[in-house]
Amino acid sequence: MSDSRRYFEILTPDQVRQLHETALRVLAEVGMWLPNREILEVFHDAGARVDFDAQTVLIPADLVEGSIDKFPSGFTWHARNPANSVALDGSETHFSFPDSAINIIDLDGDHRPGTAADGEDICRLCDALPNMAIASTGVTPPEMPTGVLEAWHTKTMYTHCSKPVFGVCRNEEISHMILRMAEVVADTCDLPEGQLPIAIIMNPVSPLFNTPDQLKGMLVHVRRGLPISISPEVQAGATGPATLAGTLVQQTAEFLGHATFVQLISPGTPVVYGTVSSVFDMKKMMLPYGAPEADLLAVGTAQVARYYGIPSRTTGGSSDANALGMQAGVDSLMSTLLSIIAGASFVLHGAGEMENTLAVSYEKILVDEDIINMARRIADGIEVTPETLGFDVIEEVGPQGHFLETDHTMKYFRKEQFEPALMVRNKYDDWEAAGGKRAEERARDRVRELLESHQPEPLPEQAVRELEAIYASAKRSARIE
Repeated sequence: MSDSRRYFEILTPDQVRQLHETALRVLAEVGMWLPNREILEVFHDAGARVDFDAQTVLIPADLVEGSIDKFPSGFTWHARNPANSVALDGSETHFSFPDSAINIIDLDGDHRPGTAADGEDICRLCDALPNMAIASTGVTPPEMPTGVLEAWHTKTMYTHCSKPVFGVCRNEEISHMILRMAEVVADTCDLPEGQLPIAIIMNPVSPLFNTPDQLKGMLVHVRRGLPISISPEVQAGATGPATLAGTLVQQTAEFLGHATFVQLISPGTPVVYGTVSSVFDMKKMMLPYGAPEADLLAVGTAQVARYYGIPSRTTGGSSDANALGMQAGVDSLMSTLLSIIAGASFVLHGAGEMENTLAVSYEKILVDEDIINMARRIADGIEVTPETLGFDVIEEVGPQGHFLETDHTMKYFRKEQFEPALMVRNKYDDWEAAGGKRAEERARDRVRELLESHQPEPLPEQAVRELEAIYASAKRSARIE
């Protein structure tokens, strides 16, 4: 993984080592509950202590560290349009929308359940916006059984966005269905042999276990060698220790436990260390994603992933606010900036999310796009070279002059200065004369323009028909007309 960037880090090298060693102790002395016979047999054959009746495994440190040695340093997340493929190699932070909100704050300001049409529009916005690198539908339409829902998610991402797509592993049947859809799309695009235009996102269950269905679904993807992001969602104080260090230890153990059997089954499979962890708010009885502790855990996760030499995934751009305003802006800016300067490889829930992951705001999507641009400018830092130090131009202008017409200014000012798309810098009278629109109103106008004008590169009709047929089959299986 590339290490040319400078990163914001909160842990010393010795603290990272302590955290890693404690996670190894957790796996060796506490273990995990993994109710899947095949996985337990794989661990047993590799030398782990397995209790088949209790469905638990104690994983020795040397087995885990041997698996870490097999982790690839990065991978290409292929898109159906190769120009949109993403390199997860530590060189850049990539963003995506939410993936499971149930509500929409629409362009009329109405708060309502999300629909399939909203999911299509969100995918098209993802296709249009430069900072959104990974497809997502944003919403979960109501009253869809799980199998139908995942068929709809996958079909909609492929047909309404030309950027990389992610899949899930809810159960074995759903994983096979997602794999079939990816194979349909792969037949239409120029990919390296054996590669598919999809990566997998999976959340272990805390503390230290997983479900039988998800493990079966995960095995389908692991056998195929698909890249997989393993992202624990520890609730500090509820499903994990109240201390942030303890939470990092537990989620690292959960990640390593799963990543170890991935390497035992399919050596060299790309893995991503992700986090969806935060503190459990004891007063509100909920998991706040706008909490500063969630940001600290994201920064720590990126640092530990770098210790393992692999990509990381964080949750940024999310807000617990129920309406656009100062809280939404503060939440988004904090998590977005910290994810970028910490060196996270990709950020899910990266724009538009509100209401503690329950809602997507069309307007906030565009505001967050501007926030990402601002955060990227900060992460770029200050370039220091003999020419940017500017002695020659300072000497040329001298005391009491100005720099407006110098060649040096003409060469550098566009490169050095961030140009906001939505934020205003004009005087109040000029702003009022131009209509006095707030940032979210300008965002609303821009969303309407994009939805009226942008269409993704279309899939071939035969592929669309095959995806629709798989979706229709899922609906028939669920007895949905």
